[in-house]
Amino acid sequence: MDFVDRIASYAPVPAGGAAVANCFCLAVALVYKVVIFESERTVQASPVGSNLMMLKKELEILLRDAEKLVDEDSEAYLNFSRSRRMGDTAQMNQHFNDIIDVSMKIMEKSDVAYEWIRQLHRVAPQQMNTHLLVASELLMGAINGTVHIVRDNLDSIRVYEKRDNYLKRISELHASYIQRHREILDILSGAPEEPAPNVHRMQPSRKE
Repeated sequence: MDFVDRIASYAPVPAGGAAVANCFCLAVALVYKVVIFESERTVQASPVGSNLMMLKKELEILLRDAEKLVDEDSEAYLNFSRSRRMGDTAQMNQHFNDIIDVSMKIMEKSDVAYEWIRQLHRVAPQQMNTHLLVASELLMGAINGTVHIVRDNLDSIRVYEKRDNYLKRISELHASYIQRHREILDILSGAPEEPAPNVHRMQPSRKE
């Protein structure tokens, strides 16, 4: 409960951004749990188990990246606040970009996590679907929260054209992730797909 206690404290950080990053962490951790159970269950039964062990390593990297984002968000906000108090415009711009960068990383990595969920659905049994559904909802919550944070921070940009470009980009991304979320829920709620023997070939598809 240490993180929850820190959130519920009289301190500027961690706050909304760190909570969003932590929500993303929980989603990835649930997906990781599904991989652990399935790799252990099938490791002796079929090639799928050993292939899932390879996937487990990929998710370990994603989970470590997710955990780093919690601290990165708090650090970026503190640096931005410090430079704003000092009136250092150059540093403010740099640290503002850091805040946006952390937010964008959460959205991009959420898309990668969605792809793992989609592909895991093909090999995981029906009883694991609940974990994948909860992970999907947590990812969407992290994305929605990120959009709120980015839009709020964009208010500090006084160059209206630059701010409008940011807003347009974040709106487009948000719409694409909402569609992505709906597609994943449709997959998870429908009839299970045939198990895919070539799990080792699974790679998260990156949208341009």
